[in-house]
Amino acid sequence: MTAYRVLVVDDTAAVRRSLARSLERAGHTVLAAASGEEACDLLAEMPVDVVLMDLRMPTMSGRTLFQLILAQWPDVARRLAVMSGDPDAEDHTGWLALHNLPVLAKPFTLDEVFALVETLGKRMDPPVHGVPR
Repeated sequence: MTAYRVLVVDDTAAVRRSLARSLERAGHTVLAAASGEEACDLLAEMPVDVVLMDLRMPTMSGRTLFQLILAQWPDVARRLAVMSGDPDAEDHTGWLALHNLPVLAKPFTLDEVFALVETLGKRMDPPVHGVPR
């Protein structure tokens, strides 16, 4: 298994804390952002291996954040998954299908998170931060 630098973007503090704590216990390094703007600032400062991003956020939507990541950090866009409480909503399904993004449907299990982080991390060669453990 490889340890990755994971960026968690969610406006809900409890989700950020829970994911950060669980991913860190599993050996990953976690950066947490409460907004799309904060996520962009973190991405500009340091490379990440995987992004887990909420779709519905108040100031910048996950869709807008994805478009910014696609434009500024296109390689990172290949290692991004969407977290959503309602991934089957009409306004999401077409967009998710168009971009072929993996989805973690809330509530999700930690096993789902760990498996997805591993799958997304393997999309890069060599990892930016990932190290075998």
